[in-house]
Amino acid sequence: MLMCEFGGGMRRPTLRVYIERPNGEAVDIGDCVAVNDAITDLLDAEDMIPTAYLLEVSSPGLSRPLKRTDHFLQQLGKKIRLRTWEPIEERRNWAVELVSVDEDVLTVKSADGREYRIPVPAIERAHLVYEPEPKGQKKGEGSRRKRRSL
Repeated sequence: MLMCEFGGGMRRPTLRVYIERPNGEAVDIGDCVAVNDAITDLLDAEDMIPTAYLLEVSSPGLSRPLKRTDHFLQQLGKKIRLRTWEPIEERRNWAVELVSVDEDVLTVKSADGREYRIPVPAIERAHLVYEPEPKGQKKGEGSRRKRRSL
């Protein structure tokens, strides 16, 4: 799967390309290089971007951007951050749990338990919030020997 975004303004235009394997396997540096080479050749041949720009190819990472309905469907029950183009319920910035996706409308739950409906086209940007696994006892913790002085 490929996702693209163009940003950076006029001073530093940047084309970011995020790649994922359909089977969920990790993307490695070789994958990024292969996609970078293919995209570079295509963009150069077609002269699609008339000015100088940076090209970044990578895995979406832990806080992956969410753009389409199918992206949101894969993250049900997880925490996301999103920003809407216009205020909804007098807010544009949201840190919420994704409860459901119905057609092009998200149902999200805020920290206080209230649910809101947000249309996907109203979302300027959204991404998954990385939450590390709870830390338990570290391996070998408690079994360290005290040093004895001689």
